[in-house]
Amino acid sequence: MPEITNTKSNILPPIFLTTSDPSIPKKTGIEQELYAKNVELDAVNELLFFTRELYEINLLSLDPTALAERIATTMRDRLHLEMAGIFVFDREKNILTPLAFAKSERLITILRQFGFLFRGIIITGATKRPAFKNIFNGQPFITANASDVWGGLIQSKDIETLSVSANLKTIIIYPLLTEERVIGAVLLGYNSSYDQFSQTEKESLKSFANVITSALDKSYAYKELTTANKNLTAVNKEMELANEKLKTVDETKSSILSFAQHYLQNPIENIVMASSMLADGSFGEKIEDIKKASVRMFESARHLSLTVKMWLKALDFEENHVVYKMVNFDFTDMVNKISKDWVLIAKDRGITFSFETDNNSPHMITADQIWLHEVVVNLIDNAFKMTEKGFIKLKVEKVGIEKLRFSISDSGVGIDTETLQSLFQKFERGHAGWKNNVEGTGLGLYISKKIIEEGHHGRIWAESEGVGKGATFYVELAV
Repeated sequence: MPEITNTKSNILPPIFLTTSDPSIPKKTGIEQELYAKNVELDAVNELLFFTRELYEINLLSLDPTALAERIATTMRDRLHLEMAGIFVFDREKNILTPLAFAKSERLITILRQFGFLFRGIIITGATKRPAFKNIFNGQPFITANASDVWGGLIQSKDIETLSVSANLKTIIIYPLLTEERVIGAVLLGYNSSYDQFSQTEKESLKSFANVITSALDKSYAYKELTTANKNLTAVNKEMELANEKLKTVDETKSSILSFAQHYLQNPIENIVMASSMLADGSFGEKIEDIKKASVRMFESARHLSLTVKMWLKALDFEENHVVYKMVNFDFTDMVNKISKDWVLIAKDRGITFSFETDNNSPHMITADQIWLHEVVVNLIDNAFKMTEKGFIKLKVEKVGIEKLRFSISDSGVGIDTETLQSLFQKFERGHAGWKNNVEGTGLGLYISKKIIEEGHHGRIWAESEGVGKGATFYVELAV
């Protein structure tokens, strides 16, 4: 780092000229009094000018090191100091590190003989050193002995030689305080005695320290803000790249969905239809083995069809692409038609499958028939997955004068209390016997809840007396 020098260090500054200076001709009476007043006024003007310069520096948006160097240089030049140093305090390490150190040309010449220039000398154990204890109590430290500051860090004989050669007579250390917290210190080295300072000059030093504190505090805040902005810019850039990747993913997902829609779902539906007709004898009587194989093929094709539909519809809900088209239709008729598709599967498994209604048919309802069709299919499919033997019973009935209830009861694996609490969450496949069903996607009940509660403002729930005791699912809708 280039050294900051001052060629005027051997000139006594105007602000420290006093009437006791032997170089000033002796005056008497009024002349002496006027001269003293003029000297004092010059000193005050010099201080005011210097204070203004500090405030101007304070307005600059500089990083802390550059700001400290600017302030130290200005102090050295305006106050005609042998040295001006600004330290920052590291509380964790308990050290004062020189941020900037401006020295007179005379002092630099002397220091080079010793092989150091103060800028690299860190004050260790800062709070325990006698010279710095005062500043950590918010008070300045004033000494004529440089050993009080650098003792133990620089050899004693070098300090003594340095003080004499540089005519270093006074060292003042002022704390840099913000909110009663020491953030650093300013060190000033004079070639005049402290008792030569006027009261105005002494009081001004505290003001200088306050201005320096404000400037450094603002500079560090600016540095932190600049760093934060750079980090934010980097994060924004990463987000832009991530968004570009997401666009690519979305495009890929759309392609996959289109493929699933056109090249999987439609052919699977054709297989379902053909296998159903083959199983129910629409193509003529078949031998028993072929009939059983047809039923199994129909069941597998139906399961695959439902799985593909489930994933596609789950994506619709996740992306808010669901639209409801309300029409008036007979809910009982719809359930009756759906139930017929499951008769063959029930018969093949030996499950008693039934559908009953109350005496209030038809049960007309205004709703989205396509989405309610999905709910009924999901609930029936769920019952068959969880029931290996016994019965599955569907029922449609009127509840009061404003509600229609659809229920499906089974004698399957049942549901424990814990599972009942989270049954309709996404990817929930339950406990106990539910976990054994490896074919489930965990989306059917989640989608059904979305359709009933969000799309139709209805209610869907399940009841069970426990594991192994079957379950009943209910759907209630306004009519």
